Amino acid sequence: MSESTQTNGSVESTDLNLPSWLPRISLENAVRAQIGDFEKILSVTPEHSGAEDNYSTLMIRLLVDVELIDHNTKSVSFVLKAQHNNEVMATILNKLRLFQKEEQMYHSILPKFEQLYADAGKPTQFAPKAFKMDQDLGVDYVLLEDLRTKSFKNGNRLAGLDLEHMQQVLQKLAAFHAASACYVEHYGMFSEDFTVGVFSETNRKLLQEFNASGAFLAQLKKWKNAQKIYDKLANSDEYLVDRLLQNQQVSTREFNVLNHGDCWNFNIMFQYDAFGKIKETLFVDFQVGKYGSPANDLYYLILSSAAPNIKTAQFDYLVRYYFDNLIDNLKLLQYHRPLPKLKNLHAALFRNGLSAYMVVSKVLPVVMLDKTQNGDLENLQNDDSKMKAAMYTNQKYVQVMTELLPWLDNRGLLDWK
Repeated sequence: MSESTQTNGSVESTDLNLPSWLPRISLENAVRAQIGDFEKILSVTPEHSGAEDNYSTLMIRLLVDVELIDHNTKSVSFVLKAQHNNEVMATILNKLRLFQKEEQMYHSILPKFEQLYADAGKPTQFAPKAFKMDQDLGVDYVLLEDLRTKSFKNGNRLAGLDLEHMQQVLQKLAAFHAASACYVEHYGMFSEDFTVGVFSETNRKLLQEFNASGAFLAQLKKWKNAQKIYDKLANSDEYLVDRLLQNQQVSTREFNVLNHGDCWNFNIMFQYDAFGKIKETLFVDFQVGKYGSPANDLYYLILSSAAPNIKTAQFDYLVRYYFDNLIDNLKLLQYHRPLPKLKNLHAALFRNGLSAYMVVSKVLPVVMLDKTQNGDLENLQNDDSKMKAAMYTNQKYVQVMTELLPWLDNRGLLDWK
């Protein structure tokens, strides 16, 4: 935590890990949007959010003490997403335009999605409210309401989401996808940031580095009864990025949506009532949204975050549940093009087998890594080889994969050579 004092809405901090521009921020408009008129901001205290920061983003909670018009005091809090003070990572983020994309999502695209539902008589919220600072500091950031103050929390990452939680997420994901399809009808196609995103030839080297399979394959070779699948994937790094670039090109012949792109447990927030029933489900982290087949989000969500006992056993049911909600929302929003068919969604899932492989080999091992059993996760993140060794030798992950890989193979989802 970093203590601070504040004058006229600015914050002072002595924490060297926090952005150097943090003392210059002013939050009067954001506070006013949250609580209405007030007398003055008394102090702002930044603290690291306690969240499992991803490797690219610094999450800072800003605790704001406010003097109200009646001279009582009130506390408000925000979550600030900013870049780490790591020049290499900052260069990558700028090249991939991740902060710019997320700012577009929160301030332009998501409000239009929500307005489509408001106009249809079904108010729907997809994400925390976003705010702008009082002045432009020339830096990339996202400033959000703090969902923690409304008792939102993640599901159990290690156990995975049970059927009730998955149904709630799929309802919201279907609503999100439907809004994106109707957005194109109302406002035109999404920009190249979303239609191409990170999947461009200019990013080939980065894609090869991020998606290298060597560490995964080295462990796969040792797993019981995995030789046949290992042989199929052994030289996949030679052509994997070629296939990624091909598969992520938008096909105008298919039903397409704006995929969240990183739809796993940690980026899904649940709010519960007094009886433990889910009241609301919201998404966070919109840096890697990609326009294309909904198969991408479905594989990402189900294979990364559904509890192991339903991940494959209920896969087709979950797809059907999503599809029924998608159709209902498209009808509600008066989508004008032909409605997608379930058989076409299954065909898209089959064509996008590479997406399934990427999730189980790159995302799932991170999701299942138990930091209490592997020491300090932050130290692991600083040592790539140790991190990968911990991920791919995790017995819980290996156990799940002994069921998942044959399932993928039996569906033809590993035949993308």
